[in-house]
Amino acid sequence: MTIGTVQTLNVNTLKKYSSEARVNLPLIASKDFVTRMNCYEPGQVTPFHVHPNDDEVIYCVEGRGAITFADRPDSPLVPGTVISLPAGLPHGIAAASNSRMVVIYTTNAGYTSERPQHIAAEARIPLPCEK
Repeated sequence: MTIGTVQTLNVNTLKKYSSEARVNLPLIASKDFVTRMNCYEPGQVTPFHVHPNDDEVIYCVEGRGAITFADRPDSPLVPGTVISLPAGLPHGIAAASNSRMVVIYTTNAGYTSERPQHIAAEARIPLPCEK
């Protein structure tokens, strides 16, 4: 027996950008997971953060950038890249200085985000599910 709803959308029709900060949009949600999309203008970031109890999978739809870490080399993002981030790994996301970028990420429903260090320039950029 199927319990749930089939959800279909076209991310190309949903993309939105802002010169102020990256745009974070909800895409699909179920009782078990959520999928959201981030749209970045060149040089924009998702602030350095951690999901203490939740794994995350990130897919680069278009553009170029990187997943940034405090204690390891950045992981480049180009169209088609999929990155799995384990719970508890602090990271950020940055678009290249000369490229718009779109990423889609999926994590657990009810996930939390925390900022392990406060960077003043990123304080105004909200994180979904931030504690």
